Amino acid sequence: MKSFALLAFGLWAGTAAANSRYAPRLSLMGERGAFAQQVGEDVPEPTSRGLRRGSTHMEFWVSDIQVSNMGVKLGGGAVYFTLMAGLGPGRDARFSFAAGVGGHMTLSQRLWVDLDVTGGAVQPVRNPLEGDGGNVLGQARLMLGFQFLSRLAVFAGPTYNAWFSWGESDFDAITRFSFRENHPEPDQRLQHWPGIQVGLHI
Repeated sequence: MKSFALLAFGLWAGTAAANSRYAPRLSLMGERGAFAQQVGEDVPEPTSRGLRRGSTHMEFWVSDIQVSNMGVKLGGGAVYFTLMAGLGPGRDARFSFAAGVGGHMTLSQRLWVDLDVTGGAVQPVRNPLEGDGGNVLGQARLMLGFQFLSRLAVFAGPTYNAWFSWGESDFDAITRFSFRENHPEPDQRLQHWPGIQVGLHI
């Protein structure tokens, strides 16, 4: 559980750094607007960046891999970077972490689409990063979002997952769905499958 706490702290630190990065710019813009009003100049209207205005967004979702997931998306325009962490309870409790890059597109006043590619790993909660094996999890995620409040949206969509493990793996599988498996080498496994996710976007 200590490892998951460190991951959560890392996500929080990334969010705080992004907020501090953009805070001076917003402050300067506010001072400039106030000065313009004092001298009678026209204040330019702020440019819209689509539904998801701002530079940092949080997401919470469930998927076929982990019961609980959280992520941070840095970037309010067409391109964003993402950091993610997940936790799966139970006898074989595990956590995951990943990073990736994606693109955002506004479809209508309330609909938007995110598409990203991430890479990370899955580790057991007990004795993580130990043993003779290792694994890599790659995901392609498509998310269709519906903005029912100015700062809150729901999203859902399919994923395609590839999990490559070698050596003495900690898990036989990490998904609750059926998958295809290949063995490039006797001590290697490659599992791939389509998945799904549903969550909240803030």
